[in-house]
Amino acid sequence: MSDKDPIRAALGECRPLFLSAFWFGLFINALMLAVPIYSMQVLDRVLSSGSLDTLVMLTIIVGVSVLFMGLLQGLRALVFSHIGRWLDDKLSSDIVQKTLNLALHKPNIGSQPLRDLATIRGFVTSPALGSLFDAPWSVIYFIVIFMINLWLGVTVVLGAALMLALALVTEKLPAKRSAQANDEQIKAMQAMDAVIRNAEVVKAMGLLEQASRRWRVHNRQWLEHAFSASNLQTVVSHTTRTLRMGLQVLLTGQGAWLVISGGMSAGGIIAVSILSGKALAPFDAAVSIYQAWANSQKAYKRLTELNPASSEANRTMMLPEPRGEISIEKLTFQEKQGSRWILRGINIRIGAGESVGIIGPSGTGKTTLARLLVGVAQPTSGSVRLDGASLDQWDPDQLGRLIGYLPQGVELFSGTVAENIARLDGEADPESIVMAARLAQVHDYILQLPNGYQTDIGLNGALLSAGQKQRIALARCFYRGARLVVLDEPNAHLDAEGELAFVQCLMQAKERGITTITIAHRPSVLQKVDKILVLQGGEAKMYGPATEVLDKMMRPEQNVLPIRRPHGGESELGVSGAT
Repeated sequence: MSDKDPIRAALGECRPLFLSAFWFGLFINALMLAVPIYSMQVLDRVLSSGSLDTLVMLTIIVGVSVLFMGLLQGLRALVFSHIGRWLDDKLSSDIVQKTLNLALHKPNIGSQPLRDLATIRGFVTSPALGSLFDAPWSVIYFIVIFMINLWLGVTVVLGAALMLALALVTEKLPAKRSAQANDEQIKAMQAMDAVIRNAEVVKAMGLLEQASRRWRVHNRQWLEHAFSASNLQTVVSHTTRTLRMGLQVLLTGQGAWLVISGGMSAGGIIAVSILSGKALAPFDAAVSIYQAWANSQKAYKRLTELNPASSEANRTMMLPEPRGEISIEKLTFQEKQGSRWILRGINIRIGAGESVGIIGPSGTGKTTLARLLVGVAQPTSGSVRLDGASLDQWDPDQLGRLIGYLPQGVELFSGTVAENIARLDGEADPESIVMAARLAQVHDYILQLPNGYQTDIGLNGALLSAGQKQRIALARCFYRGARLVVLDEPNAHLDAEGELAFVQCLMQAKERGITTITIAHRPSVLQKVDKILVLQGGEAKMYGPATEVLDKMMRPEQNVLPIRRPHGGESELGVSGAT
């Protein structure tokens, strides 16, 4: 599947099925002629001759034709349904991965890409696509009508042209309004998603009215654009329907006049009435077909914008298991939306199995450095290397297994404690889960839960406290052979007992040769680290053995972040929080 346009490539693989469905349309529409021909023959020949044998034979032939027509229509619907399901199976996993990658830089994207895929799948399986495939074969009905009577054929063609013109008006006039309505609807849903995610803050700080007001702005704009577009489409749609009914009346009256004047048989009136309905059906449905097509095109365009750089340019391979040595070379990071430099020219080396602490004032780039170390952000220049290979040279699945990451905002998944520690691995080894929990000093706590490791923690760990979620997320970092663990403010929600357990966790990780990098602002959790990196203004101001760095920071003549001791409390290393 082409990484440049995987949707087009997937649809290209379905081309034989689409071609089959197209040719099904020929046979379906040809068999549909059986009913008007039957009606004309019964009125013109059977009633005049009184032949029951002829009536029986005609009925049997038409019945078989209708049966085959129904089978072909059902088979074509199944083909479209199969294509829709296949597209979902083929694309959904890739779209989820790209959505997650894009969400690192565009958090508000939400689940819109999956809704876009559902829109495309819905169009493929909708009656609109069947009508679109039938449209070219409407020419069969026009030809037959012309064969019955020239003037009736001219009337039907003029009516079809007028209905098509109205459909084009529906396409052009409200198109801009419809696009604006669709954009505002997406913004309204994203605004509501943000309110729901922050429900506790909204409630506690009395932000309900303000948050609702922001949502109402987008919702009102959506309704205004949608109302205008819908009204115009409704007017044109009803005009088209009225025109079609009037055309049916005109054809019937014109046919009766022709019968009276001897220009056509009576059976031709019924036949033309049925045939004109079939011939004009695609034109009558043109508005709804176009709307479904336009929505699927917009969804397709948004999905194509998901695609990151070509996989050919980022081809990776499995590398030998690393020891955990980290090399940071001339690492620089600049905001994409602005010109502000967050990190600039950082050069440090961390030995395999070493424990390093990172400190610095708020906004100095600590969290950005953590994100670069685990590969969720890409440097503007420079590189982060694991055992000599830059992170983009590692196979993503292999790298994910080798890295443990605890961000400031801890997120757990719906499910059990064991599933969260095992990183949602459906075939997780219970021994590995327990080993990770023991290493994180959280095994005994888990055993005290109602169902131990099988305790369901609810949506995003709703049944756990912030400290409990942080400790379980810490265990997740060490699951199944992680060689590099990056912890961003891991003690933010821990009490004194939890901090003591965390220090023991770092000591055990060091014994097992796991490289750990801890961002902290309280020295109590850094008492056992090997080295400390001091960041200030996005630059590495000091890096070396922990005791030497802390000793230098105590000296007032050093132009680095000093250790300050609040009244009656323990020493602190700056202020918590990072860019």
